[in-house]
Amino acid sequence: MTSPIGSLLTALACAALCGMSPAAASDRIPPAPSTWSVSKNFGKSDEEARQNLSGAACAPTTPPLHACLIVNDQKKFAQTFSIAGTTLEPGKIVRLLDKGDGDDPDGEAAAYDEGHFYVVGSHGRKRKDWTAHNPSSYALFRFPLDGNGQPIFVGDEKVQDLARSTRLGEALKALPPLSAYVDQPLDEGGINIEGLAVRGARIYLGLRGPSRDGHAYIVSVNKAAAFTASAALDARLHPLKLGRHAGIRDLAVVKNGLLILSGPVNDQTDAVPSVFLWTDGDEPTKLGELQLPEATDAKELKAETLLVLQDAADAPLRVLVMFDGPDNGLPTEYVLKR
Repeated sequence: MTSPIGSLLTALACAALCGMSPAAASDRIPPAPSTWSVSKNFGKSDEEARQNLSGAACAPTTPPLHACLIVNDQKKFAQTFSIAGTTLEPGKIVRLLDKGDGDDPDGEAAAYDEGHFYVVGSHGRKRKDWTAHNPSSYALFRFPLDGNGQPIFVGDEKVQDLARSTRLGEALKALPPLSAYVDQPLDEGGINIEGLAVRGARIYLGLRGPSRDGHAYIVSVNKAAAFTASAALDARLHPLKLGRHAGIRDLAVVKNGLLILSGPVNDQTDAVPSVFLWTDGDEPTKLGELQLPEATDAKELKAETLLVLQDAADAPLRVLVMFDGPDNGLPTEYVLKR
């Protein structure tokens, strides 16, 4: 018969091997009590689109959260949406590539800045077949909004009024040690962009991989240069201590910096989905690990989208997290103390 002390020592040893303290699971931030819903399917009738949502952003409108954009990493389009109370209301399709184009933009993240939405491709090889080259995923897209925060041109078939830059690849190749991971398999630490934010004069790219010695990476470039032919990008590398096997799954702008949604680079169980606050030049502050929502396939949930709902100086942060896998992302609210 095993003694209580023996059981405790066994549990402690297991926790140490797993890279998690014994109380970590109970200390995670639970979902807020509010129940979120989606009024109709994202991607219209396209199951792949609504089960592979990968990033979202909202323009600062009145009322707030009235003009938003969501992307997926399987189809050639993004989609507008709005938020009313705790309901997401999908809107119009925005083409990133023409419907008949054979490539896939592999849209991984969205951002808003100064009257424009931005979407970024993964800039990496496909996980299922890393030898297949997909040039369209090595692009940054930008399109303007009207006075109501809506895309000026939308359409189900053709790209309209969309600027496209392919210069981010040159920035990644110019920054050691990242240059060694360009065009490498994700399972071996290959570069894969999954976070995007635009703040001030710079565009920030959050990398899911590689993760080295407990550090994940953000690359930033000059915003004004990104859509020019040859202006200096002034690319900078920002190594951030997020933990072993942890990569960046999304970025979001807040008043005093950037929020980072982290998660496992691949399928490692010791990298728990977490949110960090990063202010330029400092190591990120961990705001907490996230307790996954209850779901029949909870073990398969992959937190990939971080959307700020409330960013007030005198109140906690309210964020919406969405997951790869379930229909329409299983939107889940969390309240974070700064």
